[in-house]
Amino acid sequence: MKQSQYNVWVDRPDGAYVYNGVTGTLLRIPIDERVALDRLTSGELAAGAYDHGLSIATADRLVRGRMMVADDTDELDLLRARYESSRHNMSSFGLTILTSLGCNFDCPYCFEAKHPSILSPSVEASVLRVLDDQLPRIDNFHVTWFGGEPLVGKRPLLALSDAFVERCDAAGVEYEASIVTNGYLLTEDTCRELADRRVDAAQVGLDGPPEVHNRMRPLVGGGDSFWRIVENLHHAVEHMEVVVRVNIDSSNVEATEDLLRILADEGFPGKLVVYPGHIMGMNDNAAAPSTSYRAGHTCFTSEEFAAASFAFSQLARDYGFGLTGLPESTGTPCTAVRANELIVGSDGELYKCWDSVGNNREVIGHIDDYQNLNGRLRRWLKYDPFSNDECVNCIALPVCMGGCAHHAMDINLHEDRCGTFRFNYQERVEDYVEARRGVTEPATHGYAEPVTVGAPERRPRSA
Repeated sequence: MKQSQYNVWVDRPDGAYVYNGVTGTLLRIPIDERVALDRLTSGELAAGAYDHGLSIATADRLVRGRMMVADDTDELDLLRARYESSRHNMSSFGLTILTSLGCNFDCPYCFEAKHPSILSPSVEASVLRVLDDQLPRIDNFHVTWFGGEPLVGKRPLLALSDAFVERCDAAGVEYEASIVTNGYLLTEDTCRELADRRVDAAQVGLDGPPEVHNRMRPLVGGGDSFWRIVENLHHAVEHMEVVVRVNIDSSNVEATEDLLRILADEGFPGKLVVYPGHIMGMNDNAAAPSTSYRAGHTCFTSEEFAAASFAFSQLARDYGFGLTGLPESTGTPCTAVRANELIVGSDGELYKCWDSVGNNREVIGHIDDYQNLNGRLRRWLKYDPFSNDECVNCIALPVCMGGCAHHAMDINLHEDRCGTFRFNYQERVEDYVEARRGVTEPATHGYAEPVTVGAPERRPRSA
């Protein structure tokens, strides 16, 4: 047996903790058994030796958590197989639907070139025909409502939701939905309407305390949005899971604690999660605001963002917005590289990547003929992180699977493709262990069952 190349160890007086990225689990074992494991897997002990000091029970847990694997195991081959299986999983169908490419906000870093538009009845009908085509062969259908601002197009959102629920229930297909919204239109009535249609999660943007947020996320034509969003959050948390995304760069990162303090004073600890988003100036759509925003040199590099994100998450935990987590393992990172997922634009145009929305050069086809897509689809479905030497030698591979394909394929954004775990994995595991030690009961025999400990690495968006 050998140790997994994706183990991260933390030694503490009460035991040795090991996190494994392949399974996304954490295990605690006695220190003396950690020493025995090192001796056994380093070749210090002769093969077949029975006095190595590693108990059968601990060895069993290490194997089940994939912290120990057979000597002939090629973990890269296993990850590659998992990636391909996830990429070509046809039992699940996913749509990101832009009910509108218009928006009531005018964010200077937005990657979309917005224009007024509402999803038309003819596009709605085409979406439903696509779903009807999929229903006989899928088990799960998941929708992300997106924009622009999706609630600008609330009428088609509600109409399609009703049809989705009815069709999926009749076919015995599980249906789930979430929404990415700026929060300004997320009123109490709207929250109730969404919850009634199984939209059970919302991602809302707040970029700092009022004076900072209102500068970074102003209304079209000017005007403040902060307190209206906070008021709406009070309604939203009663109806769905809410995540507040705080998009950060060097211009606002120092003000984020003021935001956390306000949210705490408003009574939100324990009711929502707050996490940082990485503002990255996109430059492949000349009409998008982000093209000029990048020129301001305020954006963090991925390594800088990893440090800022780690500090932010610790602060958020201190203010009651959740335990700093560790990433789960993943098969494929996003819609862009999954064969049975699509992004439907407000005019029925199709994309593969959220970052492509509103960019005519990135359109792969139209919803009316969704099985006959153009050659631009091929580059997404052929993206292969296992052909990249940095990826295959990175301890974060099981949790990011190559990260952002869009950035990886753009020479100007290539270094921004990675999630934060690549840069701060040791600190993240150590921090999680320290936070966990105070709340976890000692295990019966000095070791704990493997426990899933986190959530997928999020790639925040600026819509």
